[in-house]
Amino acid sequence: MRYIIVYIYLAINVFLLILNWNLFSSSINIDLGFGVFNMPPLILLQVIGLLALIAFAVLDGMKDLKREVKISELQNTILGLEKDTVINALQNKLKSASTQASTQAEVKPKSDVVDKK
Repeated sequence: MRYIIVYIYLAINVFLLILNWNLFSSSINIDLGFGVFNMPPLILLQVIGLLALIAFAVLDGMKDLKREVKISELQNTILGLEKDTVINALQNKLKSASTQASTQAEVKPKSDVVDKK
């Protein structure tokens, strides 16, 4: 479904080739600028069109590949940031727990001293 233009192009060309074989197989002299060649012009045009569509498909595939690479890089970045937030949350809990423990240790001896008096 992705390259429906290519499939439609091929279907139309095959259909026209079957119905008009005499027209496609007739040869004429064609001047290509660097020489004169005796060839069927409609088949030449169809080959040029097919090459253009193949180039389109390749360029579109490369564009999609670049997009997928960018998406995977962004997902890796998000994953790294999520890991950092979890690590920071654990470090904050550890700091708060050590702070509470140190304050409780400081408060406890003072209360013992008060009880002795």
